[in-house]
Amino acid sequence: MNISYTARNCEFTDEMKDYFEKKIKKVKFYFNHILNVNVVVSFERSIYNIEVKIPADHTTFFAEGSSSSWNEAIDLVSDKIEKEIKKKKDKITDHHTGS
Repeated sequence: MNISYTARNCEFTDEMKDYFEKKIKKVKFYFNHILNVNVVVSFERSIYNIEVKIPADHTTFFAEGSSSSWNEAIDLVSDKIEKEIKKKKDKITDHHTGS
């Protein structure tokens, strides 16, 4: 899984990268067709805004979160994206177990 980082008005430190990668590993458990993850971090008016875009298998998953600390923002985004991917995975598996 390739993760590309973009930072606007801030730096994306190694500590932030490690924390994000630890959180995003759960997503790979639900959906194996993920090859790329695009992360955009911006810092404006003491608030971290994080956007995550994951193109995978004819679908693009997108989530964004904002918080005053980068830890909380990453937690919000990872929870949102995990919920979205889990919903898609459940929809696929429910569809195929019809009869």
